[in-house]
Amino acid sequence: MKRLPLVIAILLITTVIGAGVGPLLGDTDSVGQADPVDFEPSYATQVTETTEADRGVINVLAIPTGDIERSELRRQYADLGPASEFDTGVTTDRLATRAIERQLESTSADAERESQLDAELSTVEAEVDGLETRERTATRAFSRGEIAPREFLIELATIHLKATVLRDRTAMLESRASTFDDERFSNSRFQRIEYDLQMLEGPLRAHAVAVLRAERPANRIMIETSDSGIALTAIDDGQYIREVTRKELRKNGTGELTPERAEELTQQQYPTLWNRSTSWSSAGPGSLFVMSVNFEQGGFQTFIDGPSERTFIEHQQLPLDTVITGSETTKIQDGLNVTVEQTYAGGPFRLTVTDESTGEPVEATVTVGQDGQESQTVGTTDAEGALWALSPRGTFTITIFGEGNSAAFIDITPPAPETVTTAE
Repeated sequence: MKRLPLVIAILLITTVIGAGVGPLLGDTDSVGQADPVDFEPSYATQVTETTEADRGVINVLAIPTGDIERSELRRQYADLGPASEFDTGVTTDRLATRAIERQLESTSADAERESQLDAELSTVEAEVDGLETRERTATRAFSRGEIAPREFLIELATIHLKATVLRDRTAMLESRASTFDDERFSNSRFQRIEYDLQMLEGPLRAHAVAVLRAERPANRIMIETSDSGIALTAIDDGQYIREVTRKELRKNGTGELTPERAEELTQQQYPTLWNRSTSWSSAGPGSLFVMSVNFEQGGFQTFIDGPSERTFIEHQQLPLDTVITGSETTKIQDGLNVTVEQTYAGGPFRLTVTDESTGEPVEATVTVGQDGQESQTVGTTDAEGALWALSPRGTFTITIFGEGNSAAFIDITPPAPETVTTAE
C-alpha cells in the first residue's frame, strides 16, 4: 500500500473589521434575513482561516468542475404520489417474477424450459437497456433544466427499484438454468446482467425512495450532473451518503483486472478510507471489478473498469464523526464564537457555536444562503453546539441565530472536490 502523503499545513490568518453580510438562499422552510440594526455588534468582528493542504479529507470520485452543467441543493419531502407508484411497480414486478417461476416449474420438457429461460433472460437484458436509456435521458434533461430536481430524483429512485427487482428475477432464472449445460446460460451472461443492474442502484437513490415514502424525514439532497455524470450527496442519521456515476470513464478493450490488482488500485485511490477498513471483498468478471470495503458503521463501494483501471462509480456511507475536515474558518461576532470546518463542495461541513465569554456551547438555528436568495434552514446545533450540513457549490453565507437577538454571519467558499483529493 502506498504511504499517505505528507501533510503540509498552510496557515492564513486574516482579520476583518466590520465584515458585511453576504447573500442568502431560499426554500420553503426558511428563516428571513435578520435586520442588521437589531444584530449590529458593538465590537470589531474577528475572522481566522486555517487551511491544511493535502490532508486526505475524504477520497472521492468527482465530476470535474468544468464539466458540471447543473448543481442543485434542495430539501426533498415525502410525496404519496410517487411513493404509491413505487409500491405498485415493485409489487407488479414481483408478481411477474413469481408467475415466470411457476410457468417454468410447470413446464416438463427440457427443451421447452430452456427456450423459455432464454426468452426471459433476453427480456431482462432488454429491460436493462431500457433502464440505462432512461437514466441517460433523465440526466440530460436535468442538465438542460428541462426537469426539476424532484422529478430527476423520482426517476432515479424508480430506476433503482426496478433494477433491484430485476436482480431478484435474474437470480431466480440463474438458479433454474443451473441444471442445463448450455452456452446460452453462461456465467458471463448472468454476470453481465447482474453488474449492469448494480450500476443502476445506489445508496442515495435508496435514501430518496425512503424520503419520498416518508420512511425517513425530509432532507436536503445535492444533485450535480454533467452530460453523462451524476453526483448525489446527503446527510442522514449521522452518515454522509455519496453516490457518483461517471460511465464515460470506461474504455472499450480487452483489459481485465485480477482481484490483487483491484485491491491495489483501491488502496492507491482511497488510502484514508482503506486504512479504516475492517473487511473487504471483491467480485467481477475481470472487465469490471466491484470492491466493497467495510469499516465500523460505514463503508464504500467502487466499480473499477478493467481496460482503463479507473473507478467510474463510487458509493460512500461514512459516519460523520469519522469525517476528516480540511480548512477551518473561525469568526467571533455578537458574542458568538463560530467555527466552520470544511471538506469540499457537496461534502459535509461541521459548524460549532460557543459563547465568546464563557466558551459554553450555544443552541443556535443555522441557515445557509447563496446568490442573494432567502436562506434555507439547515438545522439547530446540538448539546455540544455542533451541526453537520451539506456544502453547496460556490461561495455561500452561513447565518447563526443564537440566544436573544445575537447573530453571526460567515462567508464560506468550499474547494471543488477534485482540488482536495481525488479517486481517479
